[in-house]
Amino acid sequence: MRISGGFVVTALVAAGFALYLAGRDTTSSFDAVNAAGDDLRETGVAGNELEVETATRMLNLMDGLLEFPDDVRDHVQDLRNIADTAASWAAAAEPASRELHIAVCLRGAAGALRAHALRPSDAHLLRARRHLDQARSSLEGLTNVDSTPPPHLATDGLRDQMQNLEQAQREKLQEVDEALKR
Repeated sequence: MRISGGFVVTALVAAGFALYLAGRDTTSSFDAVNAAGDDLRETGVAGNELEVETATRMLNLMDGLLEFPDDVRDHVQDLRNIADTAASWAAAAEPASRELHIAVCLRGAAGALRAHALRPSDAHLLRARRHLDQARSSLEGLTNVDSTPPPHLATDGLRDQMQNLEQAQREKLQEVDEALKR
């Protein structure tokens, strides 16, 4: 069976058109995910640019608290301040960026440690450790000029924004729990 040249050209044009349409669909999906990420920003939080030195100090403070978990209850106000600062960084960060991921991880770690102060649990400490490890990894990637940044997908940014909103709700509940415990 012999395939004519016209058939091959037609098949190639059809395949090219299918790829073009798939690319357009991917682009519009990417744009939709980015727009959704912008819509998920926390309201009422003024945005400030992430400060690497401050983020490093926060990380080190929380690392120290993980080493001495009995001291966590004496640092609840520090953890509130960390969460507030991280929230402002998240508000200013670009979607799907290392800065957003660092801010969300630091805020999550502070929240887990505050939860530990209320109800001591290894699960809270493990969650804080996981968040701090992720923040450290992203912070090292941000400050290491020789590193090639791994692709941070739009869906990663969407996940970070959703985690940030979830943490904001947890903080409101923690405030109530802390007030009841006083």
